[in-house]
Amino acid sequence: MKPISENNSQNNQNRGEKQPNPLILALVLTGILAWEIYPALIHTAAANAGAIKQSLVQVENQDEQTAQQFPAVGDQKKISYSGLVLNSLISEPGNLAEGARQNPPNQFPATVAAAVRQELSQLTGIAADKFKVTESSRQSWPNTCLGLAKSDEICGQMIVEGWRVVVSDGRQTWVYRTNARGNVLRLEKKVS
Repeated sequence: MKPISENNSQNNQNRGEKQPNPLILALVLTGILAWEIYPALIHTAAANAGAIKQSLVQVENQDEQTAQQFPAVGDQKKISYSGLVLNSLISEPGNLAEGARQNPPNQFPATVAAAVRQELSQLTGIAADKFKVTESSRQSWPNTCLGLAKSDEICGQMIVEGWRVVVSDGRQTWVYRTNARGNVLRLEKKVS
């Protein structure tokens, strides 16, 4: 009887070593999903900052109309809240609203173009400056593998905003898929 119980405890220990901790696994997967959603959060925050500024401008205009209709007894110092919002939300370097204004959602980012050229340069051995982006279009991909999963690959099932980029060196053409930041790249096909 004693040898059987020792064998069972060893089997239980081996099972525990082979299975990942569910809490750690959940945290890792949540982090991956949050990383992919980050560009959408920046875009939303920038849009909200612009909406706040616009609503403050409207409130100030209403206050001015009211002040003209009912002049105040004494001179009061007027504070421009929209000016404060404009300065704090838009004009500071590295701010969300400024970043969104510099690169509108439908304008192809130079950083993505550079990432595609660099990737293609490593693949072909041709200098990155020889490649030219001939076409780019905004796309929504069905998963974190940008719709191009390999047979042994597991992809996160979520919509990933990104780009379809056509690159040429004058003789050959390649089509790439990227996420919005260009840090995930997949070669869709070599056209010619």
